[in-house]
Amino acid sequence: MSAPPSPLAVRTGRGPAADLPGAPFPAQLGLLTVLAVAVPAQLYLAIPMAGPFQDAFGVDAGAAAWAGSCFSLCYALGFLLFGPLADRVGHRPVLVHGTVATALTTAALCLAPGYGWFLALRAAQGLAAASFAPVALAYAARTAGDARRPLALSVLTTGLLGSGIAGQVLGQGVAGHAPWQAVFWPAAVLYAGAALGLRALLRPPVADASVSFGSTLSVLRALLRDRRAVAVFASALTVFGSFVALYAVLNRHLADAHGLGGGQVLAVQAIGAAGLLVAPVAHRLAAGRGPGFLAVAGFLTAATGLLTAQLTGALALPVLGSVVFVAGIGLTVPSLVGLLHRIAPASAGTAVAFNTFLLFVGASAGQLVAAYAGYRTTLGIFCVAVLLAARAVATAGRPHAPRP
Repeated sequence: MSAPPSPLAVRTGRGPAADLPGAPFPAQLGLLTVLAVAVPAQLYLAIPMAGPFQDAFGVDAGAAAWAGSCFSLCYALGFLLFGPLADRVGHRPVLVHGTVATALTTAALCLAPGYGWFLALRAAQGLAAASFAPVALAYAARTAGDARRPLALSVLTTGLLGSGIAGQVLGQGVAGHAPWQAVFWPAAVLYAGAALGLRALLRPPVADASVSFGSTLSVLRALLRDRRAVAVFASALTVFGSFVALYAVLNRHLADAHGLGGGQVLAVQAIGAAGLLVAPVAHRLAAGRGPGFLAVAGFLTAATGLLTAQLTGALALPVLGSVVFVAGIGLTVPSLVGLLHRIAPASAGTAVAFNTFLLFVGASAGQLVAAYAGYRTTLGIFCVAVLLAARAVATAGRPHAPRP
């Protein structure tokens, strides 16, 4: 049974870019890419900042892990809200007002009088930040036109993935060297300035009052009856979950087992970012093999990285493992999107929005697992998880005859 057409997918901008006023598209894409790195970085900076949060608020490691988990849960839920809302009222208003809200909640975190208030504000920050990623991707897809769309989406996706490294580098740079508030004040100023830039650069909104949450839910129900789509959704839970978990335990392992200081851990995280360069090259060379092949290859590469990082001995092994792992994750994320476009082309917008929601649900779970499990236990759990994901995606990528 095929899924009905998605109102989100219908407005993905097929054909040439609409002739609407606005700044040149490269300028728009440049600002969106900066925010693609800066906004999700708020999730990942909680990994190295767990210690400073513990000290500042007098909580244990498990409680400190919720600084990341409550953000990512609300961030994930927000994707289901802002995608349909942007189609209803237009992309620019959601991006501008969402970025303003992100700036305000980020600044308010610095004034939290206690840990309960801090977690509540982190949740609000996560919800506000969720207004960016799905709406920016949809805006770029609509605005770029056929010729520039693949490059535009690739640039934004790389920015979103790079935010995982950037957030940890920022957090590690602040941890132990400055008050914990230093990770939030500069970001709040950046978001406030970016909101003004979005208002000036982006094209006027194109709204559609016929879009409703009810129509989106009906599309999602149909997708959840497709076993291939369900397999992709299940595999998505392991992607950012394993990413967050690896870096959460790797930072501690590098300090405890290898005696690395803050600056050295920062260098290891930066080296891991080199893995992101693999994905664009691999997609270009193996594009003819299809997204299912590339997604499976990405999961298997990530599993290889997790296994390598568990090997005892030289420091080079966990460093190499992190690079290999990041390369695998870089392959997997855009490939899952491509696979959903192939499985449910008429419902791709809703499918991708729900898939992104699950990516960050997994991120929340990954941080909690890492808070309570040891280095090898955590990597072992997620190694098994990504191997199961590879199997699920391999099944989802097989030709499928539609139900009568």
